[in-house]
Amino acid sequence: MADTLDRPSRPAAQAQQKSHVASIPARFSLHPVPPQVLSVRTIASVAEPLAEALGLPAGRRSVGFITCTSDDALYVALDEGTKAAEVEVVYAKSFYAGAAHASGPLSGEVIGCYASHDIDEVHHALAACQRTLADEAWFYSADSDGTLCFFPHVVRATGRYLSQLAGVPVGEPLAYLIAPPLEAMIAVDAALKAGGVKLCKFFGPPTETNFAGAYLSGSLSACEAAAEAFAAAVIDVSQAPLSARQSARGSGELLARRTPAPRPKIK
Repeated sequence: MADTLDRPSRPAAQAQQKSHVASIPARFSLHPVPPQVLSVRTIASVAEPLAEALGLPAGRRSVGFITCTSDDALYVALDEGTKAAEVEVVYAKSFYAGAAHASGPLSGEVIGCYASHDIDEVHHALAACQRTLADEAWFYSADSDGTLCFFPHVVRATGRYLSQLAGVPVGEPLAYLIAPPLEAMIAVDAALKAGGVKLCKFFGPPTETNFAGAYLSGSLSACEAAAEAFAAAVIDVSQAPLSARQSARGSGELLARRTPAPRPKIK
């Protein structure tokens, strides 16, 4: 039998989210694009054939599923759940072409699944996951109309899920950096040149959602500097996309916007 977390109706939840977002300062003074949780359901004891298909570990038959409009935000949030409860992330997949081309109104861009020996642990993990999505795991907009979005996120201490994906010890800081394809190439280079970080994993285009990026590890201060350099470079490209001779900005530079180069008129 499946059960569900208690939560407000969708209009009420959206109103709460808007109010909450308005009260939190945006990272780098950029406009945040918070993700939206679309569905959350749990199963106290999953059917054995499905457990085998999902590859659930022995003794872990309580599961919780969540869908969201942003895949990278959810992966960060799923990791937070592993710090809050005795759970494992047993399934997490991005959907092809992203949330704009979802298969249904509750699909979003990604699905994640926790498994545990105890359904209460699953509920605790889902609650931590949703808090992270509401409070900090956000994309940001590089342009005024919100069409170019990117993810300059720093995980202060990785949990069991992201540490395994990145190949770093549990508790290691991690810069989780994602942007559209060309912007990501320029910005990852700028982030690495900020110094003090190493490339743990590179996501070259095309990915399922046609973004790109990397995991970088290092000290917390180094990861923060790398994320800032990444953000600066994405904004730099967004303002002057056809300036082939213009170098992306690296470490030590603030996110002050340059005057954008004029774009050619398309006849």
